[in-house]
Amino acid sequence: MHSRKPKSDDVGYKKMNLVSSKLGILNSTTRIPFRYGSACLTKCPQAVLRVEIREQGRTQAGYSGDCLPPSWFDKSPDKDFRQQIDEMFQVINMAQRTFTDVFRSGAEPERFFDGWLSAHYAVHQEAQTLRFTPLLASFGVSLVERAMMDAYLRLRGIGLATALKANVFGIVAGEVHPELQGKQPVDWLPEEPTLEVYVRHTVGLGDPLTAAEIDEEERLDDGLPQSLEQTIQQTGTQYLKIKLGNSLDHDIARLTTIAALTERHRGGDYKLTLDGNELYKSAADFDELIAAIESNESLQVLWGNTLAIEQPLARHIALEEEQTRGIRQLSQQKPVIIDESDGELHSYSKAIELGYRGVSSKNCKGPIRSILNAGLTWNQNLANPRPAYIMTGEDLCSVGVIPTQADLCLASCLGLTHVERNGHHYHPGLTYLPAQERDAAVAAHGDFYTRRGDMIVPHLRNGKFEIGSLHGVGFGFQVLPDMEARQSPDEWQFESLGL
Repeated sequence: MHSRKPKSDDVGYKKMNLVSSKLGILNSTTRIPFRYGSACLTKCPQAVLRVEIREQGRTQAGYSGDCLPPSWFDKSPDKDFRQQIDEMFQVINMAQRTFTDVFRSGAEPERFFDGWLSAHYAVHQEAQTLRFTPLLASFGVSLVERAMMDAYLRLRGIGLATALKANVFGIVAGEVHPELQGKQPVDWLPEEPTLEVYVRHTVGLGDPLTAAEIDEEERLDDGLPQSLEQTIQQTGTQYLKIKLGNSLDHDIARLTTIAALTERHRGGDYKLTLDGNELYKSAADFDELIAAIESNESLQVLWGNTLAIEQPLARHIALEEEQTRGIRQLSQQKPVIIDESDGELHSYSKAIELGYRGVSSKNCKGPIRSILNAGLTWNQNLANPRPAYIMTGEDLCSVGVIPTQADLCLASCLGLTHVERNGHHYHPGLTYLPAQERDAAVAAHGDFYTRRGDMIVPHLRNGKFEIGSLHGVGFGFQVLPDMEARQSPDEWQFESLGL
């Protein structure tokens, strides 16, 4: 395949300034506790970043957003949630300062990609001196990156899919990955974005599988499913993401129950991924679980339907050659992919060398990195069609409007057909937002949201989200946030979470 080189008027980049940026915070509370790894999410800050760019005398605002969850960007056992949030604020501020300097008046790069690459490396270098994890550094970069991309899309009056096909951000993949030299995103991205996507429902470590498991005092009456079985029955869910706990007998028992109730309602018509959540100390430890699954007659359909195994090893050993000898062998059976280990631009390349067969896409790690990683996956499949390499879409317990919609917008532009979504299940929809933003969301994105009692929630139909309205102007959302309704990091207090 020959790469289509965009014309200069396709690119359309005219030197951009980052004029200002402002972070706003709102708190959110879950309807169901979300247990993953050693963490449990019940309350957390929701952050929105507003930037203003200037190009050829015109100014435009753009936005990005994400939750600030416990023990994901940094799982150090000696750091409590208060310290983790403080470090998230620090790295976001670091990225704001760095991007402002890179995109200052009179010194702007010729392409957005050039400035992004320079800022990315600068933030990672500064974060390293503070002993912040690469994943946390990438989060800071991604918030500014996404907001600037959104602003530029709005300035041009186009959506993300159109922008990526024309390469308006000037992405030169070969400058990061030599194996993609001479290639453009248009070579590996689909002709059109997907307009609907299957939801891969998260089964957290503490989630009830049946209604009988829910204690009377914990039963909800909000019109939304609470147990896994209720979710399958009420929403037609057919894709699952099952969290593992590195407790062999418990994991096997739980998988057996999940398989039985899923097959009771869907027969063999379901797919799943298994998430190790960095809980395994060696590939051999994880092999014990796989052997137990393979030898269990009740789990044969479940194992046959398993699409991938996600990040079984802790990030500090997951990309060490001596620790990953079993990964290559396991990946011959099922693709083993990285998620938390995807902290730097070259992490996926290194993972491929070690025998991993895929990577996750998450906006919180950066959309340009996801686009580049999609190119690596495509390139690997050109050279090595068997066994196939994959990219999955994963969640950060994100909620609407901005975080969930922007992440889904990127996933659909990458051509992903199923994506882990759990924010809508663990959170009570858009309840945390000001009323005017909730009402505007259902008005602007009626295919994606619906009213359920007093709540506005994403609408699951036959296990899928319809997301056509996410492909208007901008990065997936038409509803703009009220920054005055949010607190600055200096105003916000940890005690406001009530933890």
